[in-house]
Amino acid sequence: MSYRFLVCLSLMLAAALVAGCTALLPKSKSETEAPWKTFEEVKKTYDSIQPGTTTLQELKQLGYDPFVNKNVAVLHYSDVLGKYAPNAVRDEFLEPGLRECLQSSIRCSAFAIEYRQSRRTRVGNFFLDFINYERRTEITGWRFGAVVVVVGERVVYKSWSGVPSISEVEETKNPLGPVQEKGTSLFFR
Repeated sequence: MSYRFLVCLSLMLAAALVAGCTALLPKSKSETEAPWKTFEEVKKTYDSIQPGTTTLQELKQLGYDPFVNKNVAVLHYSDVLGKYAPNAVRDEFLEPGLRECLQSSIRCSAFAIEYRQSRRTRVGNFFLDFINYERRTEITGWRFGAVVVVVGERVVYKSWSGVPSISEVEETKNPLGPVQEKGTSLFFR
């Protein structure tokens, strides 16, 4: 072995001891670019939208402007029809705002948002994770989606769905450790 290799190996081992082994496990973060940083913020903004009262201009000031906020989708009248009334036989079964939208056809549009923030953190034994024997990943975050229907210059309907607090765990165990994924390719080349 070369002197450089031994020095690098020694430095890596020293760093592992100083930092603590779990600090060396991978972490990742995924979030949709948005003017809101938390579930509570986006939900509070959504709650301030009042069907029958909120105007299109006010809606855009709240962040539902597709030309400013890149993650706002504009839905056409036919999209609203397909989403909320695909099999509606009678109008009286629809929400009043949706009924108004469907009656005004091309004057109706909608704005849809879908935001998420998630963090993946590997936890557990560094050595077992490193040799691919056992991996545990904790996933945390939130998800929020909303559709706001507008007729002309006025909001007529809104709906939301989401998960205020995501808490999931993924576990992977490979009894053969580093050779698990290699499978039969080790024996048959």
